[in-house]
Amino acid sequence: MSKAKRRQAEHNAGAFYGPDGYGMIPVPMSTLSDEYRDVPVEPEDDHVPEPEPPGLVQRVIDRVKGHADQGH
Repeated sequence: MSKAKRRQAEHNAGAFYGPDGYGMIPVPMSTLSDEYRDVPVEPEDDHVPEPEPPGLVQRVIDRVKGHADQGH
């Protein structure tokens, strides 16, 4: 027969009543200070991407407008 393994102790555990209302269920809990790490934040990238070149449809529209402005 195998021996029952001993459970590891939790750093911070709470206990709540079980679904039957009689037994207590241990629940691992943590606080914000356990999760929070005070490290510098990366600066946001302020680079504005260059506009994409006009597509085929936009070039055709520009060409038609150009011909209309010239009176052709």
